[in-house]
Amino acid sequence: MAYPRRWPAALALAAAAILLLALRVRTASSLAMNSDEPQHLHVVWAWTQGLLPYRDVFDNHAPLFGWLCAPLLAWLGERADIVALMRLAMIPLYFAALALTWWIGRLIWSSRTGLAAVALLALAPPFFGVTAQFRPDDLWMLLWLGAVAAVLTRPFGVRQAFVAGMLLGAAFAVSLKTLLLLLTAVLAATTLWAIRRLAGARRMPVRPAALLAALAGALLVPGAFAAYLFAEGVARDALYCLFTHNVVPGLGHWGTASGWHRLVFPLGYAGATLLTWRARHAGEPDVAWRRRWLLLSLCAYLFALYSYWPLFTRQDVLPVLPLLALALAAWLTRVPAPPRAFRYAVVAFLAGLVTVHQAQLAWMGDALRVPAQRLATVLALTRPGEPVMDAKGEAIFRSRPLYWVLEGVTQRRMAIGLIPDDIAERLAATATPLVIGDRLPPRDAAFVAANYLPIGQKLWLLGQRLGTLRAGERVRFEIAVPATYSAVTAGGSAAGTLDDGAAATARALDAGSHSFTAAADGAVALVWTPALARGLHTELLFAGTDPR
Repeated sequence: MAYPRRWPAALALAAAAILLLALRVRTASSLAMNSDEPQHLHVVWAWTQGLLPYRDVFDNHAPLFGWLCAPLLAWLGERADIVALMRLAMIPLYFAALALTWWIGRLIWSSRTGLAAVALLALAPPFFGVTAQFRPDDLWMLLWLGAVAAVLTRPFGVRQAFVAGMLLGAAFAVSLKTLLLLLTAVLAATTLWAIRRLAGARRMPVRPAALLAALAGALLVPGAFAAYLFAEGVARDALYCLFTHNVVPGLGHWGTASGWHRLVFPLGYAGATLLTWRARHAGEPDVAWRRRWLLLSLCAYLFALYSYWPLFTRQDVLPVLPLLALALAAWLTRVPAPPRAFRYAVVAFLAGLVTVHQAQLAWMGDALRVPAQRLATVLALTRPGEPVMDAKGEAIFRSRPLYWVLEGVTQRRMAIGLIPDDIAERLAATATPLVIGDRLPPRDAAFVAANYLPIGQKLWLLGQRLGTLRAGERVRFEIAVPATYSAVTAGGSAAGTLDDGAAATARALDAGSHSFTAAADGAVALVWTPALARGLHTELLFAGTDPR
């Protein structure tokens, strides 16, 4: 019995999908953690606790992604491997983006072009690496691709316009960078409309009813969140976090003295427009203009992003990487039947990408192990309600003594005095027992070094070393963070007295000057008492070098 001709292709696609899935699962547990991931996870955790972003927890990202992920995090619970598990939830978004890439290629080029774009995109390091992380940009990309696919669908009527608008609005509720995507897409459409009029066309490419439907769809999701935040009294906080906070003088590109990068957009877009004008009569009109809009909007976004966006990151280009792959695939597949050497070269290229990724995974090994171990220690030594100081939410399941997150924009605002640096005061006021010593300003790092003890993996536990003492020797020390302390040695409790008390264990000490009198020779440290009952090995307090 002869098999249909399409079966080999279907089997090849299935094998490729299985290979990609295996790579994604392996990468979820091996890829080094990006500092943005725990920041997003901490906001997701806040949703599960009945806390609201912007008011109770600082966040300068739109709310939809965190809100959608909250049920999954609540179901998984507090666990040290949460980053790897939540990364697995990004895998369906990755495959959906590949499917939409193929669909867009099929709409305006061919199914063959769409498949070629997927082959180029699936293992491309910028795409594969960023989409493997737990971040809202994965959903943002998918929603934008869906909106693009709806716009390119023919016939483009009221229903398609409403769907496109709804997906666009949902993308805006995930990332405010959607505004730049929308502006550049509208600019490209306006440019093409002008070129078409100059070329003799008079008909409007889109009916007013479709534009109204798109606007109505775009307002649905952002409008629902705006109404909810307003009803909860969080509107003013949201406006600050989402808009005011993110606009700060001298940030990134905005602080560059030369400013030559600002010329990239006008010069680059002018060149792209000129090429579009020269090709205005090429190809079947409807399909050709849709292709030109896709390519011109792609160029406009990349040029504008580099010219005017203050902080240029890999995730910023994520939603246009599939479109870039489509443009490249369209160029590569222009020849109806590529020669055998070309096909072999493509296969070798893809095989090389797989090999490189396998080598990267083997080299990364267990890059996620240290953050997971650190989180396990945090969860073991602290309880819900006990704050942990971290830079961007690395403790994930614990509240922070500081409202602000120490990301790039906040650090810039602190540097120029728009946000006060009161981290040390907040540590003392909240009796924070544990600090993850990362990104701390020098003043606060010095405060932590004086009042906390390093226990490894960038962790600092409330306490201080009193030195190596002789029996009967008395030493005075200052307490800046009021809490319950115990005096210990490397082997356990220290013999001696705190102040005038009879015991050196479990004493509540106020801020100010105190003393310890040793009853035996040895090195002594003062440490936050609850940690002793939660599995702290006291020898860690005497081994340490500064883990920062």
